Amino acid sequence: MAKTICMASAKGGAGKTILTATFASFLTALGKKVIVIDTDASTNGLTLMYLKEVLLTEEVFIGKSKQPLGTFEFDATKHSPDYIGLVTLPNGVLFLPAAFRFTNTEAANLEQFRSTLKNLIHIYSKYADYIFLDAQAGSDNFAAVSMSRNISDQVIIVSEYDPLSAAGIERLKALFREDLNYGRTWILLNKMLPDFVQSFSSFLEVAKYLSPVPWDADVVRSYAKKKLALDMENGNDFTLSIVQTMRGLLGDEIEKEVSSWLSEKSASLREPIDIQINDLKTNLEMLQKQKLEAQKLSYRKSMFSNISNMAIVVVAFGTAVTFATKFLTKFDTTERVIVLGMVTTALIGLIISIISKSLEFRASKNELDDEKISSHMNSMISRLDKLESLRSGSIEALIKANRTS
Repeated sequence: MAKTICMASAKGGAGKTILTATFASFLTALGKKVIVIDTDASTNGLTLMYLKEVLLTEEVFIGKSKQPLGTFEFDATKHSPDYIGLVTLPNGVLFLPAAFRFTNTEAANLEQFRSTLKNLIHIYSKYADYIFLDAQAGSDNFAAVSMSRNISDQVIIVSEYDPLSAAGIERLKALFREDLNYGRTWILLNKMLPDFVQSFSSFLEVAKYLSPVPWDADVVRSYAKKKLALDMENGNDFTLSIVQTMRGLLGDEIEKEVSSWLSEKSASLREPIDIQINDLKTNLEMLQKQKLEAQKLSYRKSMFSNISNMAIVVVAFGTAVTFATKFLTKFDTTERVIVLGMVTTALIGLIISIISKSLEFRASKNELDDEKISSHMNSMISRLDKLESLRSGSIEALIKANRTS
């Protein structure tokens, strides 16, 4: 037998309709069979949200010479269940619109609506796991029927986090005290700032509040395009909040499926991180080898350069002495010794200076190359540490990293 959950709100604008669609989509993605029924006589919100799919389904029925019937059109005393216009949404959720024809659904007969809802739940409870009723906002009679214990098993009152909304919740609970008792009623705070959500979650569950649902820029953009912010493929903060909310509501009923999804998602998110880690380790090994080869090459070049420089000194010195000796033959012995000593000293000083500058340049270049390689290696090691820490981190950290990469 299916569990019937009524999504209600004390006032409009709380996000009840979008959350109804989101919960249904989430549970369907986990493999559950979910049916959503639009029981909002005032706005027909879900029907308008999925109007394209509703119109396509109507065309299929008309092609079979049938007029499909919605929640406020079906009458079990007059119509066969074959005329119930169940719409299969792209995400696999089964959806029953408020109506297929533009009529004033608020003018529907209340008792017929109550009887119809009972019949619909009886029909679909046989093969669905969950039935969601998207009730009308406020405390009107149609909302009262959807929230009543004779129709739904549990009620979720969706509310924004402000004093007016809080007062609205208390008013709704006071008006329907028997139907909205502690045992079957949950409060769900929606559109909360992400920074507030974590601090409230553990306290709220004890107080019969479900884990709050945060709103950020991505969620607002999705809603503005009539799309769900739920992302079961790549995950996001909103999806993780839905996981927490559904766990609080349904507990062990979905724990196996949720754990399996989280495990699968963690594995898929860690896979590219593993690849990056392996690539970094390979590159580090290559850089280490390059550094060692560079050091060996530098040593060999230095030795060869020193030998070459010594040879140049010897040749230069011999040449200079020979030239000076011939040039100084016209001087006497004392003058020749003095001049030859001065020339030799100057020549040796010049050669030593040139060799010293050459060695300094090569040493500086080698140090620069070695410093560049070391800096690159340190950067890679730092990146490797971060990736290994991320790989062993939580699903929340993995999803956040995936969203920002």
